[in-house]
Amino acid sequence: MIILVNIKRNLRGKALIEYKKTLKLNKIQREIIIGTLLGDSIITKQSNKANFNIKFEQNIRNIDYINHLYEILEPYVGTSPKIRNIKGGGAIDRQSIWFRTYRHIDFKFYHDLFYIEDSKTLIKKRIPKNIHQFLTARALAYWYMDYGFKNKNSYYFATHAFPLEDQKVLVKALKKNFNLIVNIHKHKSKYRLYILEISKDKFVELIKDFMHPCFLYKF
Repeated sequence: MIILVNIKRNLRGKALIEYKKTLKLNKIQREIIIGTLLGDSIITKQSNKANFNIKFEQNIRNIDYINHLYEILEPYVGTSPKIRNIKGGGAIDRQSIWFRTYRHIDFKFYHDLFYIEDSKTLIKKRIPKNIHQFLTARALAYWYMDYGFKNKNSYYFATHAFPLEDQKVLVKALKKNFNLIVNIHKHKSKYRLYILEISKDKFVELIKDFMHPCFLYKF
């Protein structure tokens, strides 16, 4: 049975502007934003304005996780998670569950941290060179929930979307922050990270208390 969190904040105009002024990200929210930006979440910028919002989206089977994220970030969200029907695109018809935050200046820092414009002025998500300054155990857990998986007896991060140089930054950050030994594994024409045998137990110990129950199968 699908259960959607059903909350709506009916604020418009000046009332919404004044409400946004009262918002301030807490430590847990900041760490989760970092972890999910390493994974599936995206930040968009309103054209020619310093207004930024974050979108969180998962397959419908992870609805409990989306509701969990929504409950944590709810002060920054005006409407409840919604179901999206997806047709075609080289895959079978499917559904996702998503929500988007208000546009808020608090998200500018994270947009500037993770996004760059290339020579064609296309905005791309990249790994910050100083990601070690923000990568906590909680952020690591949310990154793993979004992009991690277990194959046989090994733990991987599906970091295919990031270039090799970015993955080297992640390897260094994981070593520096947690003393995790991580290698880069070539998969087809892309790359992904995997936790070496010597660090597997330490990795699980770091993130287990932050894992949402719907993702415990990844252990």
